[in-house]
Amino acid sequence: MKRRIFVVEDHPLMRKSIVAALERESDLAVCGQAEDAPDAFAAIASLRPDLVLTDLELKSSSGLELIKALRARTPELPIIAITLFDLGEKARLARAAGASAFVPKHHGPERLVAIARTLLRPGAPPASHGNTPRRPHHPQD
Repeated sequence: MKRRIFVVEDHPLMRKSIVAALERESDLAVCGQAEDAPDAFAAIASLRPDLVLTDLELKSSSGLELIKALRARTPELPIIAITLFDLGEKARLARAAGASAFVPKHHGPERLVAIARTLLRPGAPPASHGNTPRRPHHPQD
């Protein structure tokens, strides 16, 4: 059975790349996409994905606010935050908002897929407690 992932990314090229990387995997499927937080929040409520992947820097809304809203409504939902900017501070803010994991975009699709699988694995730590596996950020990454 494929695990369903919802992708929130405002840049079309990046969104298409993330979706393509996830769709190449035999055990993962993208069930929906959005480019801003309000559209994502409504679609996620309807589609009920197994995991949400969201950019923190969206054009018309905040990925951090989306994470907080999702965490309040669905505490067990795994959420991966991604960004290109100010990695140390954004990682801290994403975790404080309730993100299960943080993946810098420059880590590439393999890292993103690995983290998604870890969070979707039976027995993975509850998403709402912040005890998810994550590699510490190092400036040389």
